[in-house]
Amino acid sequence: MNAHLAITKGDTSLQGKDLCLEQVVSKGDGKQAFYQKLINAYETDWTTTKKSWYKHYYDRYYKKESYGATTPLHIQVRSQTPLVIGHGGNSVLETSLALHRIYGVPYLPGTALKGVASHYAHRQLGDQQPALKRTGSDYNILFGSQTSAGFIQFHDAFPTPATVCKALKQDVLTAHHQDYNGIIVEPYRNDIEYKAPRDDDSPVPIPFLSASAHFGIILTCEGEQESAMKWLSLAKTVLLGALRDEGIGAKTNAGYGRLLEIE
Repeated sequence: MNAHLAITKGDTSLQGKDLCLEQVVSKGDGKQAFYQKLINAYETDWTTTKKSWYKHYYDRYYKKESYGATTPLHIQVRSQTPLVIGHGGNSVLETSLALHRIYGVPYLPGTALKGVASHYAHRQLGDQQPALKRTGSDYNILFGSQTSAGFIQFHDAFPTPATVCKALKQDVLTAHHQDYNGIIVEPYRNDIEYKAPRDDDSPVPIPFLSASAHFGIILTCEGEQESAMKWLSLAKTVLLGALRDEGIGAKTNAGYGRLLEIE
């Protein structure tokens, strides 16, 4: 069962008389039950038939020889809080999650890893280390500039074989103040009495998918090995600081997306 296809195309293994993607979209309800059925099918599939196959793919992907003449650095991190990366992507279910199109597992896109690292270097470390400010010498070497590419390549990070089967979780957002927020949907009108937001407004639970797992991150650098390891070590420090302190993906202000290195 491919989770990406299940929430974008309608995986036939999840179809039922009253519970399928088409029914959920057309009726606008049943989303919580649909997500739970999806998670159950995902866990069953990845615990049995796909587990050995995925380990073979994972080992090949992280094998040093897979990166040719470049010098690779493998980092393992674990979710300290749930991840909702790709939350704002296009989805018929309103909220989305970054799921690999081929393998159907949650993952961390390399572009997202590079983005949080470059932002952290500029905003958090740049004041003490000017070379890590945007356009600074170290910053340009790590992340590149408008005229040259960076030395460090950030590759997609996949869940480890031991944690991939439990990587999908169901979460919930409890939205409030629907009457008040209706002003945003419909322009303000003098003939309507709009209710002010109050703390006793009833919450409206909105279920969505999140991810939690151990992930393998690969950074690579071209050039002589000793010099490459120097820059890889700096990139690792910056990236781990960003994942620990600021998080990755959506809702980081609410504590989501924090990752810690596995020693």
